[in-house]
Amino acid sequence: MRTAIPVGAEVPSAEPRSRGAPAIRSAPQRFIETWIDAIGGFLFCVVLPIPIYATAEPFATGIGVAEQTILATAAAYSIVWYCGRRLDAFPRVTLQGNIGYVAPVAAIAYATIAVVLLLLRSEYSRVQLFGSGVLAIMWMAFVAQLRSRYLVRNYAVVPAALIDAMPELPTCRWLDFDDVGRQQIRVDAIVADLGAGLTEQQISALAGAAIAGVPVLDRRYIVESLTGRTPLSGLRPNEFGALLPSRQYLVFRRGIEFVFTVFFLPLILPVLAVVALLVRLDSPGPVFFRQNRVGQRGGIFRMVKFRTMYHGAGGPSFTAAADPRVTRVGYFLRRCRLDELPQVVNVLLGDMSWVGPRPEALNLDQQYVRDIPHFALRSIVRPGVTGWAQINQGYAHDPDEMRSKLEYDLFYLKHCSLWLDLVIVLRTFAVVFGGAGAR
Repeated sequence: MRTAIPVGAEVPSAEPRSRGAPAIRSAPQRFIETWIDAIGGFLFCVVLPIPIYATAEPFATGIGVAEQTILATAAAYSIVWYCGRRLDAFPRVTLQGNIGYVAPVAAIAYATIAVVLLLLRSEYSRVQLFGSGVLAIMWMAFVAQLRSRYLVRNYAVVPAALIDAMPELPTCRWLDFDDVGRQQIRVDAIVADLGAGLTEQQISALAGAAIAGVPVLDRRYIVESLTGRTPLSGLRPNEFGALLPSRQYLVFRRGIEFVFTVFFLPLILPVLAVVALLVRLDSPGPVFFRQNRVGQRGGIFRMVKFRTMYHGAGGPSFTAAADPRVTRVGYFLRRCRLDELPQVVNVLLGDMSWVGPRPEALNLDQQYVRDIPHFALRSIVRPGVTGWAQINQGYAHDPDEMRSKLEYDLFYLKHCSLWLDLVIVLRTFAVVFGGAGAR
């Protein structure tokens, strides 16, 4: 039964309703975890071992061997911790990935500090310095394990129908926005589909949550940050500008990779000679395979690889699983990615970079550009010997796989930086030794 409202009576407005509705509360600030991580690691890697090598109270009588060791381990640990946090910010990082990142970074950081001390002719405890490096790797791996197992973030999702489309991850819990308000659940952020035509009441609630300090994130942003893929669905022309990497960084990277390539060329050439000999002895035919590939801004170049198939074998341009055209040595080269090593020539000539989207064969690229929206955006930067899509997805050919690969490549374009390139290089070594995704 409807209740009549007397004339002249005050009509309740919608504002009190939103004011009286349960407010969305923010979870405890995550920066506390960062400080606990940093301080705990410092105590474990730097402070705890001091009694083992310090013969007296440190810094009581000036700077001696013990004091210089403390300062050196503190500096090296700080570098490792900072780099570990920067690398850990990228998605799809597992415990194994953290070890793969931190171990090389720790080795470089501690070795650099040791070289500096050597040049300064400073005395220090070598056992303690490099022992601290081992402890740093153990600590970072331990923290990564705790995060992956026990750190679960709560996200309030609006509209509720969006929950089924969110990625299933063990560290994320997707909750209905209305249930969160009624049950007073603390959340780390609110995920909203801002293009879904939200009601005025929902928009008002989002504004109130933002005022209360709860982050309000667009669905596309959170999916991208958790999966490492920029979704093709909903990609608008006004977002194309965000896909352009910094020109200054690209110039800087080109100079660095050219210098490093020339520097390591004496080490690469003997490997190239041995592999070339194996290819020649395994089956008749040329040692190298050359193919037209699509490069930066749609330009065509001749990419060179070691031949991994029987000479004269026909068939499609792509390689199928257990392809009978692949030779015995070719199978090993593909598994270890050594067939890509001759592309050092393409890197020196400027056709390719060490890191970037993999170049496609000319006929396949034309097909993908025709069938997959925005596929041509991959050519914004130089193609790479390895890339973000390769370490996360591996080999791809059919349209669905190529769409997924394109989303990884767009993420790389959007977040192209020294840190992301370092992640790709480090994880490439794990892929090479593990042989994942090879064909």
